[in-house]
Amino acid sequence: MSADSKKTHVSLTESRLGTKASRLLVTHVNKLELDDELISLKEYVQTDLAHAVMLTGAGIFDAQHGASIVQALLKLHGSDTSAMLAPDPEVGTLGLQIEKYLEKVLGSRGRDIQRGRSRIDQKATNWRLINRASLTEVIRELVDLATEILATADRYTGILMPGYTHMQHSQPTTIDHYLNAHYWAVSRSLDRLYDAYDCLNVCPLGGAAYSGTSWPINRDSTSTYLGFDHPILNARDAGFAAIDMGAELAGALAATLSTISRLASDLNYWSSSEVNLLRIDAALCGTSSMMPQKRNPMVLERIRGLAGVSVGWAASHLAVMHTAYSTDVDQSYVHNLLPGQCAETVGAIALLREVLATAEFDSTASALADALVSLCGLSFRDAHESVARLVEAHERAGCHGELRGKLIDDAFRHVLSESDVRSILDPESFVESRISSGGTSPQARRELAASASADLAEKKKSLLARVDHVDKGLQLLLKDAQSLVISPE
Repeated sequence: MSADSKKTHVSLTESRLGTKASRLLVTHVNKLELDDELISLKEYVQTDLAHAVMLTGAGIFDAQHGASIVQALLKLHGSDTSAMLAPDPEVGTLGLQIEKYLEKVLGSRGRDIQRGRSRIDQKATNWRLINRASLTEVIRELVDLATEILATADRYTGILMPGYTHMQHSQPTTIDHYLNAHYWAVSRSLDRLYDAYDCLNVCPLGGAAYSGTSWPINRDSTSTYLGFDHPILNARDAGFAAIDMGAELAGALAATLSTISRLASDLNYWSSSEVNLLRIDAALCGTSSMMPQKRNPMVLERIRGLAGVSVGWAASHLAVMHTAYSTDVDQSYVHNLLPGQCAETVGAIALLREVLATAEFDSTASALADALVSLCGLSFRDAHESVARLVEAHERAGCHGELRGKLIDDAFRHVLSESDVRSILDPESFVESRISSGGTSPQARRELAASASADLAEKKKSLLARVDHVDKGLQLLLKDAQSLVISPE
């Protein structure tokens, strides 16, 4: 420990304004901000380490000085960081807490860590790091859901089910065809999340407060160490003008939740006593304190509710996107909410994945209209009217099951036999007859399944490539940091 490290630490506020911060300010502002920042403690230390290694490599720190700061940060990086720091709200933000730690270990020279940067670009960098990690977990969970959707579709290949429009039976389909459609919706959500990731994964560090710095820093170096794709080009944009990323990420999360809510809503309806097309595993249901027969699909209701709430996430970010930097655009308001919003999204996706993995699925008049056109040369509108007359007569007769032979004969005696009509109305025949690309015929469904599997493989490769890029940056940082400590020149 340095000789001058025993001097009383003076906070940034006190040194500039000549007075200690008000107790109210400390309690109702500083402490709340610090509590929010502590979730990114690991990222703060990693950023400081990358900055110190870069400053040493660029000759801004001499080798001995750089090695001492790097060594102190490595110790912090590999320990119970929070316990070592003993955060104090009177000191200020988390960056200042680490600066105080370095001053305690190294004396006043520990404060040199702030050369060539500002708290503005420092906080912007850490904000991107913590949200990159959070977003990666969302993507990982959504890839797992996509995998389960295709696995469930494979388990129920060819199993007939009614298709719905306006919550009414429309045309027969199959479970695998239905689930394949939802796979592509999830795939588009992954595309949006990957786009958000790529916009997020650029490095603000070195932008300093606003206009860059006079120190000869190497921004490419810190960007590589921290796993970013490249530095943000404009110094002003690097610090705070790029806050649109918060709205973009929140919007992508809301779109993702809306997408999976569509599937959750269908499953919720199908699990009802009236429809009974789907049985949700009991472990994922709730019940009633008064009505013991109830099997309440609570996890699906949770997903639907969160999808509604998430619409406000993006709106909150858009509301604070002002031009000039101020506290209301700072992390202390909406920006620090993103990791929690990512975590809630991860939870919702995981719940839906588990519902699919454990659920048990229990299968037309429009087919007749198509057949009248192809077999009898009627216009589609004439065919549609003939079928409508049949359905109306069927309902007047109180028939709620199969069509009665006399009704069929009365409606179509001049064009089709009863056996022709019954063959046309067979759901399996209907499904197999939809041979167009993307349709429900066996061949079309095989092609859809193959396309989805290939798309999912690419999505998984994209995730692995991004994770590997970040890991390589961290490994390079630790390697270069250790080399400075072991053999300072």
